[in-house]
Amino acid sequence: MGTTDEGPEWLTQKQFAAAVQVHVGTVSRWIAADPEMRVQRLGPTGHRVRIHRSEVDRHRTGMSPIGDTTATG
Repeated sequence: MGTTDEGPEWLTQKQFAAAVQVHVGTVSRWIAADPEMRVQRLGPTGHRVRIHRSEVDRHRTGMSPIGDTTATG
């Protein structure tokens, strides 16, 4: 019924960082810089964050919320 190897729908920052092969601090900066990034804030203070699995594909394709840092042309 579901696809294999997908895991949970919502990932911790550490899980997300491992999936896109960046440091956890980079994930924190992306969250702060990209208001359209699909995140859930948990707990009374909202400091615990879960990131939607769809963001993995978005960031694996080289899209950075801060802008495209790859040279073209």
